[in-house]
Amino acid sequence: MNGMDAIDAKIVRSLLTEGRITNTRLARQVGLSESATLERVRRLETSGVIQGYAARIEPRQVGRGLEVIMAFTLRNQNPAEVARFGAAMVGFEEVLDCAQVLGRFDFIAHIAVRDVPALENFINESLIPLGLIDRMESLAVLKMLKRAHPPLPLVAES
Repeated sequence: MNGMDAIDAKIVRSLLTEGRITNTRLARQVGLSESATLERVRRLETSGVIQGYAARIEPRQVGRGLEVIMAFTLRNQNPAEVARFGAAMVGFEEVLDCAQVLGRFDFIAHIAVRDVPALENFINESLIPLGLIDRMESLAVLKMLKRAHPPLPLVAES
């Protein structure tokens, strides 16, 4: 666990479940004083274990009613083009998560848009103009059964 002990793990688990928990309550849960708990939380933040705090947002409730898993194969595997594609994906607000993967595809992304026309627009106006994609496949999400972590904050589309 990269230098984390059992108490650190309890702190992280508690914050994953309830990110807005008070330090007083967190200290009671993990069995430490408030100052020791705060010190540990700050250390976990500084070390990068805790990278931030965010609200969990349901995409449909903020104008993103269509979620799609997209898989991409790039035309070229040279490092510059792979890096360019990755940077572009990080910059698109429609992209909730993106991973470079091994196997049949080069990247897998979780996309959230308003509807099918918005997806078409994202593909035609954002992805295709990159000139990097050889092949892409899309799978529409019928229902998200589990969200392992909160998605990026979404701005409702007008």
